Amino acid sequence: MRHDTPHYNLIAAALAGKPWDPGPGWDWDKTVATAARERVLPALHAKLPCPPDIADFFEAIHELNGERNRQLLRETETLALLLNQAGIEPVLLKGSAYLASGVYANLADRHLSDIDVLVSPPDSARAFDIIRKSGYQPFIPNPTAFVRHHHPMLTQPHHVPVEVHHHLGLGACGALLSAADIAADSTPSNLGRAVVRIPSAGHLMTHLIMHSQIHHGSYDRIWPSLRAMVDLVLLRRRFSVDWDAVRDRFRAQGKTAILNLHLMQIAKVLGAPPPFPISGGGLRWKYRQVLWREPRLRYLDPVYISSRVLLDKYWVSRGLLKHPLGVKFIIATPFRPSFYKRLFADIVQS
Repeated sequence: MRHDTPHYNLIAAALAGKPWDPGPGWDWDKTVATAARERVLPALHAKLPCPPDIADFFEAIHELNGERNRQLLRETETLALLLNQAGIEPVLLKGSAYLASGVYANLADRHLSDIDVLVSPPDSARAFDIIRKSGYQPFIPNPTAFVRHHHPMLTQPHHVPVEVHHHLGLGACGALLSAADIAADSTPSNLGRAVVRIPSAGHLMTHLIMHSQIHHGSYDRIWPSLRAMVDLVLLRRRFSVDWDAVRDRFRAQGKTAILNLHLMQIAKVLGAPPPFPISGGGLRWKYRQVLWREPRLRYLDPVYISSRVLLDKYWVSRGLLKHPLGVKFIIATPFRPSFYKRLFADIVQS
């Protein structure tokens, strides 16, 4: 799906504080659809020069999201209390950490899908069981849920889903930033009556970039969501980040180009200059810009195909082969209609 559309550019300009008047006849339905895809609907409240009915829509979304996030923090406090009683201080990750540490001045601006907490591997199974026994049920769509970097998602009607992480991602993610590192350098913080831990600024930043550029594969590497880009900009405003340490982590894993291209992309989209000097980016940067305009070209790229189709599947399959149900799942995959539906949808949505 192309990202250099007028609707995308209007939203990016609004998030950067530089809105422009789209003029009469603007397709606001497309703008709303684009904002939903980019996970920034609540953040656009009072930022777009739109008709009154569209402004009312954004205001309602913002209000509802604020209430949901307040509920999320209440539920996080309740779960953390349960874990505290067992001697566990969970480390908040991603959006949960951003809300608890004030990265977003208005907590209604950030859309969250679930509550992400990290518990060191020796205690993660116990933490998962404590939360499960409090009334949550594991959501296990297939055996791949057992080989991820977190336990199966825990759900309960009228509650926000919970993910208990024991690692930070597949593939190179564990080497770039380990669960032990992020836990050891986290700081205790009071969340109501509970004690949670907040990662250091450098680890929050490393995890954010790693999650977008490595864990989620090549598609999100080329087109990181606007929400992820705004997260990075606001993290820089909220905390003093040791960028030398962040760069050293990416350099040690041979991922310097990924880090640089991501920062250049945020500069292009949101106008936030990189935190350190970066050269022109060379052919990789030019190629990424071409893919923004002609996304289907990625299917002619052997590097994209290998990383999107082969490497992502390799890490999951390697874990599946260790699970009794995993071998059956792998064998049955080519005969499962949903496998081809997802493949076709990826091509059509380009």
